Amino acid sequence: MSETETGDVTLEDSLPLPGPTTTVLGPHVDIEGDVFIDGDVMLIGRISGTLRCKRFVLDREGELEGMLVAETAAIWGYVNADMYAPVIELHAGCSVEGAAYHERFILDREAFFEGKSRRYDNPQAMAPTG
Repeated sequence: MSETETGDVTLEDSLPLPGPTTTVLGPHVDIEGDVFIDGDVMLIGRISGTLRCKRFVLDREGELEGMLVAETAAIWGYVNADMYAPVIELHAGCSVEGAAYHERFILDREAFFEGKSRRYDNPQAMAPTG
């Protein structure tokens, strides 16, 4: 990912590569329930429930409530959830409430985080399975 002059990563740098394993859930998507996607996800809409995917990007307009289990998470929007991912990035302008279970946690200056952060070698294995 490239960095701006201030050292911040831009949203465009975090976007999943277009391809057959990328799912874009647009601004008109509102999902209640559990979602499993065997690929990358960009969420511009809203999910209330559990999301399991590979690489996750939450757009500035996106909302996630519940639980996230992913390989990486780049957050730009609103989260009220527990997140389980080896790499979690909270970017400028995001608002996150909940727990972050990670190997690496990156918090931009202008990001809001209220909750707990716990480092684990395999955070995805910590996620509830029910």
